Amino acid sequence: MKAYDIIIVGAGPAGATLGYEMGRRGLSALILERERLPRYKPCAGGITARAAGLLDFDIGELAERVVYGARITYRLGDEYVKRHKEPLIYTVMRSDFDNRLVQRACEAGAEVMDGVRATQLGLGPSGAKVITNAGSFEGRIVAGADGARGMVAAHSGLTRDVDLDLALQAEVSVPDSQLARWESLVGLDFGQLPGGYGWVFPKREHLSVGVGGPLRSARRLRPYLERLLGRLGEYSMATLAGHLMPLRRRRMAIQGGNVLLLGDAAGLIHPLTGEGIYYAISSARLAAPVVESALRGGDIDLSAYRDAVDSRLMPGIDIGRFLLNLFEKSPRFYLNLARRSDLFWERVCQVLLGARPSCA
Repeated sequence: MKAYDIIIVGAGPAGATLGYEMGRRGLSALILERERLPRYKPCAGGITARAAGLLDFDIGELAERVVYGARITYRLGDEYVKRHKEPLIYTVMRSDFDNRLVQRACEAGAEVMDGVRATQLGLGPSGAKVITNAGSFEGRIVAGADGARGMVAAHSGLTRDVDLDLALQAEVSVPDSQLARWESLVGLDFGQLPGGYGWVFPKREHLSVGVGGPLRSARRLRPYLERLLGRLGEYSMATLAGHLMPLRRRRMAIQGGNVLLLGDAAGLIHPLTGEGIYYAISSARLAAPVVESALRGGDIDLSAYRDAVDSRLMPGIDIGRFLLNLFEKSPRFYLNLARRSDLFWERVCQVLLGARPSCA
């Protein structure tokens, strides 16, 4: 049995990025993906400007649409439009985006096995064994990039009692006249669910329409989505899928022994916006030097990864949770403020572009 320096479970942005980072450092990495690649991923497919800034290729190559503004509503009422001079979001098909990252990982030297479902994890002081439907694989370190309630977290006892949000999304076809209305805009609706919102993200030939909120609001998501879709007029639904979004709190365990968690598996999602891709890529980049140091030093201590996440990523997530709690108290007030105040809207845009809120 071939032994690897690291086995990465999951070939999304977090897993593929870590595989790339390991390969270019001359370390052996195996990425296991349960689906056949490229695979559909239920996701709005929004790459924010700050996430695009992490990439070493031009996101324009994959962008379905370039978003400069938003069509905003409160409880699906009257809408208003706000725009920005710079791109805020690039919409992509996750199958294409994730596959590009996987290709980069392969080019750097990582091995990728798709259609392989990891089912069990055996941990020992000198390494780990990942048991799959295609056999067993050994590695000195295991990284869980397998999403919410992934196998790696479950079998390693990490991220217990994590807060969960739930999203429900449809891919829908609409007439060309309707599609044209969304060419450079996303749709955002607030106030329908405490702590939740609805969205419309334009793609080249269809719209991604979804709603999300705390798990306790799960029964209200489908009716909300149907009302949001009803505003589009004529449409046909191609797919409908739901997915969980875990939300980490500071000090929640994302590393233990020779195991660490990345991206969604670590609960690294912005509580206010639901953005996850930025944190997936960032967490992999933070993990890479820690993993390299542990492997080359012989002493598998990955605690520096948790410290790096707490110092580099959690401040923004903590601020996001604070802003969400503030927004929940009076969403109409803040939406009206964004409508009336170009200065306030500009500040919102700057956060999407990568600036840290002034209270950080």
